[in-house]
Amino acid sequence: MSTQSLPSRAAVVIIGGGMAGLSCASSLAQQGVNDVVLLEAKTLAHAGASSFGESRMFREMYSDPVLCRLAQEANRLWREEEQRSGEILRQTHGLLFYGESWDEETIEGSIPGARRVMDDQGIPYEALTAQQIAERFPLKPRADFSGLFEPTAGAVRSDRVIAHWTRTARAAGHQLIEHCPVQAVDPSSGRVSLQSGEQIEADQVVVACGIWSQLLLAPHGLAPKLEVWPMLWAHYTVDPALADRYPQWFCFQQAHGDDGGLYYGFPALSRTEDGRPKIKAGIDWAPEELRVAEPNAMRKDPPPRLVQLLDDFLFNNLSGVQERVETVISPYSMASDVNFVLDRLAPRLSLFSGGSGQAFKFAPLIGTSLARLAMGLAPTVDLSCWSRERDAVRI
Repeated sequence: MSTQSLPSRAAVVIIGGGMAGLSCASSLAQQGVNDVVLLEAKTLAHAGASSFGESRMFREMYSDPVLCRLAQEANRLWREEEQRSGEILRQTHGLLFYGESWDEETIEGSIPGARRVMDDQGIPYEALTAQQIAERFPLKPRADFSGLFEPTAGAVRSDRVIAHWTRTARAAGHQLIEHCPVQAVDPSSGRVSLQSGEQIEADQVVVACGIWSQLLLAPHGLAPKLEVWPMLWAHYTVDPALADRYPQWFCFQQAHGDDGGLYYGFPALSRTEDGRPKIKAGIDWAPEELRVAEPNAMRKDPPPRLVQLLDDFLFNNLSGVQERVETVISPYSMASDVNFVLDRLAPRLSLFSGGSGQAFKFAPLIGTSLARLAMGLAPTVDLSCWSRERDAVRI
């Protein structure tokens, strides 16, 4: 439990110190709302949460035209965020979609679907053959693979962004209280009860604690229908001679046996403590037997079979991969339509959940929208695709 003193009331209480909670706090600070308390059960963006890590993708290459337009709005807000911060919060190096092309959408879309949407919305891209992919990047695509390269995509430096939001909120006088787990929320009164027995009365409560939101909302019948997926990612050291050539990529393959077929990776954005370049790569699915409804039931150790599948993919499909040096499980809250939930649940209560591993690229839009809900205003763009009233999340 935190030793920091708790106020008895606040204009806004935010529950959760990850991407959504901190972006909301930063947006409230920019709007001059200073009476804000953020409560985090562990530490800000801790290693067991989905906001942990150095990098997240940003892109406009979507098969869903609505998400494509929202990504464009988020990128506009990212540019404003970078101007305010005076920092480089994103790194543009492009994104490669490559692999099998078939007209069935995955949780990341599809190559044919993305091409149609980018054509419709005038987003620049290159169409690449397997030979062109192999010539440009240290990848080993099958002869039947094809690809799309979006040159304006890249990586959000999520660790820098978390630090920037934290500074912004604290500079505005917000109290960001770590090691302060919440026991319950009363949607009608705005009362937040802590596990310590203390209480805070809030004019508005924003629940933004990822998979743990379900535990707070279920007693009131307000929890959306979500699953919790343990998602595996890892860092691998690579040949220094190839370090500057690795792209940011998604590989699309149809599932085969226990191999879900979807993998992703980042360029060499960081180094090990002894100076070796490393890339980040992960599996973009979770076996059905590992998906749970209860957050505390999620497996927290890396499943050996998934680690083997990721190793096999990296060592067989990328040149220059040397050694896996870190393996991580991140908890993703997933709706069946792989969309988020961002909505007002009660007059005093708003929610962001269902981030599905894709939310960080939309972070300025998420934070601004949550802040506006907490201020009694509507989001500035149509977010009906993230409504808690849609069939995919309604219980």
